[in-house]
Amino acid sequence: MLRNRFIIIAFCVLLIPLVFIVAFNGKEEAAEQPEEVAAPAEMPSKVGTQKERAEALGKKYAGTTITMIAEGISTGPHKAYAPEFEKATGIKVKVVDVPYEEQRSKPFTEHEARTAAVDVYRMDPSWIPDFAAAGIISPLDDLIEKYMIEEDFADMEPGRRLACTLYQGKTWTFLYDGDIFILYYRADIFEDPDAKSKFKAKYGYELAPPKNWEQLNQIGAFITDFTDEEVYGYGGIRAPGQAYYQFLQMYLGAGGERFDPDTMKPLINGEIGRQTMQQMLTELEYGPPGLENWGTAELWSGFVDGKIAMQFSWPPSGRFAEAASGLANYPTWLPPTKIAGKIKYSLLPGPYKGEGPPAAGLLGNAVWGLSADSKNKDAAFAWMMWMHSKELAIQLSLFPSSLMDPYRISQFDSVQYRTAWPNAGLYLDTLREAGKYAVVPNKILGGTEYDEIMDRIVSSVMGGMRIQDALDKAYGQMEEVTNRLGRERVKATYKDLLKLQEEIRSLQ
Repeated sequence: MLRNRFIIIAFCVLLIPLVFIVAFNGKEEAAEQPEEVAAPAEMPSKVGTQKERAEALGKKYAGTTITMIAEGISTGPHKAYAPEFEKATGIKVKVVDVPYEEQRSKPFTEHEARTAAVDVYRMDPSWIPDFAAAGIISPLDDLIEKYMIEEDFADMEPGRRLACTLYQGKTWTFLYDGDIFILYYRADIFEDPDAKSKFKAKYGYELAPPKNWEQLNQIGAFITDFTDEEVYGYGGIRAPGQAYYQFLQMYLGAGGERFDPDTMKPLINGEIGRQTMQQMLTELEYGPPGLENWGTAELWSGFVDGKIAMQFSWPPSGRFAEAASGLANYPTWLPPTKIAGKIKYSLLPGPYKGEGPPAAGLLGNAVWGLSADSKNKDAAFAWMMWMHSKELAIQLSLFPSSLMDPYRISQFDSVQYRTAWPNAGLYLDTLREAGKYAVVPNKILGGTEYDEIMDRIVSSVMGGMRIQDALDKAYGQMEEVTNRLGRERVKATYKDLLKLQEEIRSLQ
């Protein structure tokens, strides 16, 4: 018994120091543990500007090559700034030019083949639902949470952000082009004393930017006659692939709705649809010869060449028209401008007759989408984040031949931009104001198919088809798309669109 007690006591004597040693070491490890969790190498830094953080992220993937595809006419800034990004990060950016139509078709081909050959797609916001449903692009929310801060988005004009980047509660794209429709008009003609006097004598009101489309018709016809067709009253876009932009601007701006939200039956063949098509035909009466076939190139060429007095389209046309005033961003594919210093800007009318709120189509904007098949998602995100930064935005929107236009508050407030030509402040103020009346693009499942249907119908009417027959045909084709995709599925995405539109209207 005594021997056993001795063994127990001896064991305890040996055990006590061991317990102290283990406890002491455990305290040391516990004290060191927070430093290991917070090790900078394991946590992405959110210090610095968006541009600086994008560069820090990119350096982790130095030696990587990422590929993006974009419409050839828009790739100038991407190609110009890719070497600067590579110098800052070590990531090489390969920019592939494609025709406009291939921007939509090529992503489907690449995804179906699982080539993983493309990392970033230049897109139209209306493509987001179809690309998301097909699994072509990935939502950006996790990467935004990981690498960005809320202040990065606080500088964005809210209407444009809502309309162009969000879909069903997620962020799918980065906006880098704030396209929005406003009216561009020849102030030298509108403010000519003789023109003003004769116009008021004929119509009983002042010659000024139109408040409705009936006034636009009267002003357009008057200017064509007043200048003896040296300057036509109005020009627009009717060419296949682009005509639906103009139709939607007028149709939605006048209060037209795409579908009945309860039944998803198209409403395009009703009274406002007929009015819109008739308006597009009426404009041919005082527009330049061949207007029924004009695309963007013809419209902008005719405008800067002094051939038309009014037009609405995308904002670069406002910058391009002022090139001779010293603004060094003029595309080589346009004739030299003859109207520098002669134009002003206003919001577009909404109603066809009478009074009503203006409307501004956020149609045809350019956004970046991240390929779901990319093997270099973080590296590609670094490029997108860098190009989307406040620091780059102002440079890109004033880059020679750039099609990128303001979407950030800092761009609208930029002293550099506001002094780029005498009227630049009015230009930026009008573009910013238009954001309050933004018309959301057709961002629903099947949206691109619905747009293509309307595009073909406009061409049919321009070619002589009876308006109601054309609209009824559009109705039937839209119904086919809705039935094929699933009425309830499309309905859910349409409700999301209407919610976004209501949020934008609350900004007014």
